[in-house]
Amino acid sequence: MSIALFASVSLSAAEARRGGIAFHYARPLSARELDWYSRFEVLVTHDRLPREQVDELHRRGTKLVLYEWAVAYYARLATPWHRRLRPTALLNVTPLQGHLGSPNAGARYYDPAAPENHRDRAQAIAARLRAFGYDGVFLDTTTSESVHPIALAEYRRRHPDLDYDVAFARFLAALRESVGIIVTNQGYRRAEHILPYVDWDVSESLITLHGAFRPWNDPQDPWNSTEFLMRSLIAPAREKFPHVRFAHINYLRNPSPEDIARIVAICRMFDAEPVITTPALDTAIEFP
Repeated sequence: MSIALFASVSLSAAEARRGGIAFHYARPLSARELDWYSRFEVLVTHDRLPREQVDELHRRGTKLVLYEWAVAYYARLATPWHRRLRPTALLNVTPLQGHLGSPNAGARYYDPAAPENHRDRAQAIAARLRAFGYDGVFLDTTTSESVHPIALAEYRRRHPDLDYDVAFARFLAALRESVGIIVTNQGYRRAEHILPYVDWDVSESLITLHGAFRPWNDPQDPWNSTEFLMRSLIAPAREKFPHVRFAHINYLRNPSPEDIARIVAICRMFDAEPVITTPALDTAIEFP
């Protein structure tokens, strides 16, 4: 497990305000990490934590949410449920590499219009969460923008009259019936289809990009400017779906206390929760 990085100013779990959402992809948690993450309402992990840590976080009031790739799965990680899928439930027989997936591991993409990718998938996820003692699911890289171009072309060939995200919303509706907490990644991009069913939506790198702060408001480059992005992309989704809570995740390898304070202040300016982590999401970074 990696060594945790802590900001110079930190608070005990008892002193810190409870709220927000955190992400941590290393396991198990150290004692200090467990104390830190117990201040949050929700902790997202990539793999399940040991049951004793799940129980302890629950005892302290933190809900646990498990990672799930929204649009595909890696062939080498197929579960018995995946292996039962009919070929028509997938958009590609030969695993695909790259796009938003690994450049080295092949992935198979779900056809969201296939019936088994509605209720059956939702029930399989819910059963897995119950077995692990988890409370919800984090659907990473949602919307058709996250689908490999080859798989997306196949979807459009099969279903020329059914938008990908409309079909995906059927899965979300079924999942909403079975799962207590749903967190999405960048659901604001197709808010009308994704956000009716979720509790949290998480943006990535709207404040920092590739380890550096974006300009605040550059008239020559608005789509690289934090204020413009927040007001153009996030604000309309928040206004239309007030039940959804927003968080902004930003990746820094060696953040200074000033960097951390700046990200926190910007997030709270826009009434969103800050998430500050390293690119591997394996290091705890404390902030007040």
